[in-house]
Amino acid sequence: MSSKTGSAVTTTGRRPQRWAKIACWTAFCAPLPSAAWRLAMLTGINTGFVYAHVYRDGGARTAYVLGLEAVQLCAAALCLGLCYPWGERVPQWVPGFGGSPLPRILPIVIGGLGDALLYLIIGSTTVRFASRWLGLAEGLTPTSGMSPGAVTVLAIAYAPMLIWPLALTVALVGYWRRRA
Repeated sequence: MSSKTGSAVTTTGRRPQRWAKIACWTAFCAPLPSAAWRLAMLTGINTGFVYAHVYRDGGARTAYVLGLEAVQLCAAALCLGLCYPWGERVPQWVPGFGGSPLPRILPIVIGGLGDALLYLIIGSTTVRFASRWLGLAEGLTPTSGMSPGAVTVLAIAYAPMLIWPLALTVALVGYWRRRA
């Protein structure tokens, strides 16, 4: 452990670049507020979302939200592997491969595919909702029927998602450069 940066030395013997570590942590933290908002909605906290009852029925829609939470939080946690040693080696518990270095290309390809999906999903959702809010298209948005205060809370919870793909891109570049 370096006393100056607090970063563990990775398998390459190089510490993560400061900017790459900030990007990894930003990518990890960006989806957390929206996950907290959805969990609050599921637990019955009044988020102002008029269709919350539909997702709290205990059925498939509740499972959908909980599944979304699990995928989102696991993906966020994996972003941290781009700046820590555990993202460079196969876990010890994997029979036959435990402790082996991961090929540099593997996290880049998997992370790159995930990053492309983030750009696609977040970008298309932003465009769809913005076009509705601006009156350029018709359709429901999560803010339909919400008070201004509830819309503000929703915006604060979801705004960090907009930087998740960009932060992941920067983190992937840092991982690639460090492992070169």
